[in-house]
Amino acid sequence: MSVNFAAVHDRKHWRKHSIHQTLDAAIHGKDGAKNLLLRIGRVADKWAEYGNVHCVFVWEDDSKLGYAFRLDPERSGVVQSATVSIDRVLFFHKNRGCSAKEIAECFGGNSLATVDGTTDTIQDGFQEPLIVDMLYPDELPPHGTYIEGIAQQVLVNQFERSSEARSACIAHHGCTCQVCDLDFIEMYGDLGAGFIHVHHRVPIASIGTSYCVDPVNDLVPVCPNCHAMLHRRDPPP
Repeated sequence: MSVNFAAVHDRKHWRKHSIHQTLDAAIHGKDGAKNLLLRIGRVADKWAEYGNVHCVFVWEDDSKLGYAFRLDPERSGVVQSATVSIDRVLFFHKNRGCSAKEIAECFGGNSLATVDGTTDTIQDGFQEPLIVDMLYPDELPPHGTYIEGIAQQVLVNQFERSSEARSACIAHHGCTCQVCDLDFIEMYGDLGAGFIHVHHRVPIASIGTSYCVDPVNDLVPVCPNCHAMLHRRDPPP
């Protein structure tokens, strides 16, 4: 099954290719949608070559759903994602592009998609976005230093987490478990696209105060089983 990738630029309104072998590579790979939007690696040159990137669509032939990605209009360094009906994606492909309004509709019209791909409202004709980041929202911006921690006493201690940590970690490491090499999209197909947990090498609960986090060295993507096993050790590795 062919994997399709189309970026919407200022000067090239529908730059499509099918060089990626898997959906995970098209989304999280070195030349994938997220690295293109965040200007990471060699794909950053595409901004100068074709103009600003407004949206990236990724889909498989014969699939019922496609995936849309864009930079959050209100939060720097955050990539939003949403699922879109394949009919709408093919409509854009036929027209060799789409308008700013049509892109906004892919993310729920006037409501903004969150980092995990959920939206407050879904327009008619679009499928409910796949929620892939709801279990462990460990999120951090993709550059600089970041603050984590700050315990709050409720019934148990809860900890504030930077909202872009997950995106920064996955943009670097991808969505394959770093312990057992499980790739959810290979195991479960479209249902597993983008799903992974993010493990803190430094247990937040053991700190109790704010600390600076490196999303590449302090965070690591792991599957739920390996994540649970890591936390059976005290302290976790």
